[in-house]
Amino acid sequence: MDGLLFYWLFWCGWIITTFFYPKTHPDRLLFSAWILTAIIFSTASITILGYEINGTGLFIVLSIYIWAAHLPTKKLLYFFVSSFILMLTSVCFLLFELFDPIWIVIKREWLLAILVACVAILLHSDKHQRILAVLLGMVQSDILYSFILKGYSFSYPIAELYALDALALAAALLVGWNMLEFVVSYFERNMHSIEKEKQKLT
Repeated sequence: MDGLLFYWLFWCGWIITTFFYPKTHPDRLLFSAWILTAIIFSTASITILGYEINGTGLFIVLSIYIWAAHLPTKKLLYFFVSSFILMLTSVCFLLFELFDPIWIVIKREWLLAILVACVAILLHSDKHQRILAVLLGMVQSDILYSFILKGYSFSYPIAELYALDALALAAALLVGWNMLEFVVSYFERNMHSIEKEKQKLT
């Protein structure tokens, strides 16, 4: 069923940010509202210049553009370059899937999500920016893919539920990777402090 992964993962994200984030967290309300708005807009679509785009896709692009506008110039440039690379990665996958689908041996959502998540980890060290770059890059790749297909007289709705499944899965993989990095750094700090204490005792 298209959209099942998207709804399940985004609802999990909303529950975590709403009920498990500390009430003192500065971005708790913002994250919860953003996720809930993305879920609500998934039932709507709008036609712009002959292209049909899902409400969630449009919301993701506009909200990330607004967020990125507050970045310093160098960080802003790097963010858009990295999201452009992720866009090309995703659209190349979609084109390969279209013209040579035989090589896709596992579910497309998982393969695309893993590929994009790996590229994002290589491009970004900032935990939040890598997730936002993936979200923006994957929606933009759907826009480019729709533009390419329209040249061949094919209609492709942008950021429909089956595309949002891969997007949500890529974001979830990055959240999991961020948690793994946090756990590793936590143990490294603790081990370092234990070693220092041992050296003092000796």
